[in-house]
Amino acid sequence: MERMLAVMADNPAAACAGLVAMACLAAWPLFRTRSMMLSVYIGNNLGFVLHYALLHHWTAVAMNGLIGVQTVAALGFVRYPRLRLVYFALVPIMIGIVFLTWQGSPSLLSGVATALSTLGRMQGSDTILRILLLASTPFWAGHDLAVGSLPGLIADLLSMTIGAAMLLRRSPAAHSVAPGRSGNVKVASSNGITGNF
Repeated sequence: MERMLAVMADNPAAACAGLVAMACLAAWPLFRTRSMMLSVYIGNNLGFVLHYALLHHWTAVAMNGLIGVQTVAALGFVRYPRLRLVYFALVPIMIGIVFLTWQGSPSLLSGVATALSTLGRMQGSDTILRILLLASTPFWAGHDLAVGSLPGLIADLLSMTIGAAMLLRRSPAAHSVAPGRSGNVKVASSNGITGNF
């Protein structure tokens, strides 16, 4: 923790960019629609591009820049399906960038995180998008621990907590039995007859 605080004290501009990115990363799970989630997620990418550039962590800079471009493309998938080609063309570029900017385990962690979020943004389902974006955050947390990014680590922890809470809140199980209700459950018997029980 002391090392992270020292890194931020030595580079206040990086700290400020990280705080903006942190707010966006923590906030994206709060939105209900795919387009709003992705729009807020772009703010996170832009903030972390600047944050990591000021800290000289080039794989993370490149990954966040690439994720930002992919996210813009993903926002247009519904209206312009051909944007999927641009999106898929960026995947081999992502792999190449990880190798070109290799800095050991931080590069590996940010590459894996980017791959998971890339898969997430390709999904049409809000729930699968949430799950895969959420799955990328532990890898970013490992990256941020390795490079000493306190805003990044706090953002990852907030995103995981808020994202998990939103997933649970939106899950069908959360709505199946409300407090004070009888808990009727629709069950299909072996003969195909369905009824409330």
